[in-house]
Amino acid sequence: MINMVEIFEKLGYKLQTCKTCGQEFYSQVDRDTCGDAPCDEYGFIANPATDKPYNLYEIQKVFKEFLESEGHTAIDRYPVLAKRWRDDVFLVGASIFCFQPWITSGLVKPPANPLEIAQPSIRLNDVDNVGRTGRHMTCFTMGSHTVINTEDDFIYWEDETIRLCHEFFKSIGINTEEITFIKSWWSGGGNEGPCYEVCCRGVELATLVFIQYETLDDGSKKEIPIKVVDTGYGLERIAWISQGTPTAYDACFAPVVDKLMELTGVEINEDIQGKNAQIAGMMDIEDIGDLKDLRQQVADSLGISLKDYLEVAEPMEAIYIIADHTRCLAFMIADGIIPSNVKEGYLARLVLRRTIRFMKDLNMKESLADIMAIQLDFLSKFYPEIRDSEQHIMNIITLEEERYASTVKKGKSIVKRSIKRLKKEGKNEMPLDMLIDLYDAHGIPPETVVEMAGNDFIVNVPDNFFTQVAGAHEKDVSNKKSTLKVNFPETELLFYKDFYQQEFEAEVLGIIEKDGNQCLIFDKTTFYPEGGGQPSDIGEVSIEGNVLNVTHAEKVDNVVLHHVDEVSKDIVGKTISGKIDWDRRITLARHHTGTHLVIAAARKVLGQHIWQAGSQNSLTRARIDLSHYKRITQEELNEIEKLANEYVMENIDLDIQFHTRDEAQELYGFVLYQGGIVPGKMIRVVKIPGVDVQACAGTHVPRTGVVGPIKINKTERVQDGVERIDFSAGIAAIDSMQHDNELLRESSAIFKVDNNQLPKTCDRFFSEWKAQKNEIDRLKSQIASLKMNSLADDYDEINGLKVVSELMEADFKELQKIATDFTDNGKADVVIIGNTEGKIVGAASQNAIDNGIKINNVIKSAASILGGGGGGRLSLAQGAGKNTDKMDEAIQTAIGIIKG
Repeated sequence: MINMVEIFEKLGYKLQTCKTCGQEFYSQVDRDTCGDAPCDEYGFIANPATDKPYNLYEIQKVFKEFLESEGHTAIDRYPVLAKRWRDDVFLVGASIFCFQPWITSGLVKPPANPLEIAQPSIRLNDVDNVGRTGRHMTCFTMGSHTVINTEDDFIYWEDETIRLCHEFFKSIGINTEEITFIKSWWSGGGNEGPCYEVCCRGVELATLVFIQYETLDDGSKKEIPIKVVDTGYGLERIAWISQGTPTAYDACFAPVVDKLMELTGVEINEDIQGKNAQIAGMMDIEDIGDLKDLRQQVADSLGISLKDYLEVAEPMEAIYIIADHTRCLAFMIADGIIPSNVKEGYLARLVLRRTIRFMKDLNMKESLADIMAIQLDFLSKFYPEIRDSEQHIMNIITLEEERYASTVKKGKSIVKRSIKRLKKEGKNEMPLDMLIDLYDAHGIPPETVVEMAGNDFIVNVPDNFFTQVAGAHEKDVSNKKSTLKVNFPETELLFYKDFYQQEFEAEVLGIIEKDGNQCLIFDKTTFYPEGGGQPSDIGEVSIEGNVLNVTHAEKVDNVVLHHVDEVSKDIVGKTISGKIDWDRRITLARHHTGTHLVIAAARKVLGQHIWQAGSQNSLTRARIDLSHYKRITQEELNEIEKLANEYVMENIDLDIQFHTRDEAQELYGFVLYQGGIVPGKMIRVVKIPGVDVQACAGTHVPRTGVVGPIKINKTERVQDGVERIDFSAGIAAIDSMQHDNELLRESSAIFKVDNNQLPKTCDRFFSEWKAQKNEIDRLKSQIASLKMNSLADDYDEINGLKVVSELMEADFKELQKIATDFTDNGKADVVIIGNTEGKIVGAASQNAIDNGIKINNVIKSAASILGGGGGGRLSLAQGAGKNTDKMDEAIQTAIGIIKG
């Protein structure tokens, strides 16, 4: 294997040190700087670095063909939703994410080796830079030639990687004397290793990573046996330097940018945009800390006022942001992300709502769906899967735009209350954590908060606000691993060999304590340990005539722990006989297989975007959570139930087999993991031929007919983007049906009608009740008017204030209406009225408030006489207590406080 220095020497490169940043780099010519910004300015704008211009898709094609000619196999892109095959991150942030952890750890063979891929990748850690630096994008295409090197099959390492990079850039006409290889270090997705950042004319075009280590939880690293060549070529940047356009956005999605300019009337000043990209490209908003300072520096360098610069820059930035964000959304939604308020859905919604914000800044009359249609028309020419998902994408975009408008409308009252509370605390500025919480918890964008604050309250929005917000949501921290370690042989799982086996004999290997419970470990078991949304088996074990109840079973490191009552240590090495609760086992198995049938039916009825977001089985019912962007209608629910029962009646034999992970993925793809990521090299695949396939460790009935009837009980929204279907199967379904029928019979008996007449009868009774209620309300209003008239002249004058007090027959609402009518219309200054149910109300006019009357404190004191509490505003307060016989005393207490 050629040493790194030797390959560079062979290609004419020599090691040098940058006099500006101190980084070591290789170059074919002597130079003072490393070739990357800020040490070097952009040198390609209006001065392309290649021998001909390439658009993004042309450079993808050239990259692919070059590597194929060098013995690499091109593979299709992966979904941008990394959650499909890994549980630590949500989105693909680099091409290597596609191969972690299964391929890089050696558990799964790569789809080709060496391979080439052009992988759409999403990073939101610098979302606030998008549109402003000329190069940052939320979604970019990472070209890669990847190699998985094992001891038995070591393909190539540094030498060939560097040669291929050199030759590729040479093949597209870049003068290799302008290329630098900067020595650095890379880490991401749980791996790390040395790397080279490859730069040309001030911009980084590629990173060549040589993964040799696993990054441990404590930050240290451990060498791994598999050595991975992980290269990342920024195909958008390569297209950019080949065209020399002012920004990468103009180079990569010009048709979308042009259409947006046409719709908005925004015009580009290429001189200003080009100079802006050169200077802004040497800075980062995170480094500067303040976008205002950055822009002032750019304006000063251009020799124009900040006002003139902003007039040109901000509208074009908005155009670029909209073009970038809609592209990102297209991949997100096409690949299965449903916008919501959690996890990957949160990130999609963040991008979507930022898009709407910048459309608003441009005063665009078009809807987001109109703009998305422009983007989809452009993308679908190169990505057929986006064309196939077009209707689904448009449905979600339309719905999300409506939700956003509703959120902003409702959010204004929340903002008002928050600002009012801060002012009451003597604060005149909103803390950043509150601003982030208003967005996180309520979806209220910061610009709405600024708008609501007015001129007498300060709301400072950091320039990297959305970068901070996105950064807090990019990793999945919900999957905590057990820290318990057990040093016993793997337990033989008998229930996989014979589902119907209820009894067994085994040797006791050991006893350990977990969570305060005694746990027995056997060499074999037929007790299913809890997992995959399925509760464990329970039952009993007998040891030398003593019977122990097994209350729970769980698996740790492939060892099954059987929770039992207190047991002596001397049973280790002895033989036990065990027996499971069969009724529980078969009921849970019916529900588990039923879950697979229901999700398959839901996918067929609702669309291929349906993905399992969680499930839980119990003895009476099961629930399954589905990723879906709107409420499931009753008609859809009926169709799902009908289809699931058709699968049952077809009595399909389940095909359950163990496969190596790479065999399983090659056969079925990532749909295997819809029930969650399963660990290990060998995985159990549960296939219902023609219906569903999943990696699943749960117990299942051998044929769908054994599931019995499936009855959907209800559906509910768990959160935005997740719908829950609650259903029962087998005997549990019969019990549920009989329960519903009993409710129907009881309801019919109450109305003394047949079951089929019940809906009509209920509708008639409800209509009559509603009409009578309206009549009662009308009469109450008349009574209230009469009571007010009778009280109008019956008042006491106390300290110059008209005070009305009375105990009357009226409900809470009537009391409030009477009290406020008097104080609002000048009939009285203070009103204290109560009823025989222990409710008391007080109201005060502005005159009374100006004279020091605090009616909220008055009512609070009066309500304490009633044995209760009260409070409210200075103008209206209410209270209540259980001591209804003390209402007169309470009213007199209030009068006494007013008298002083």
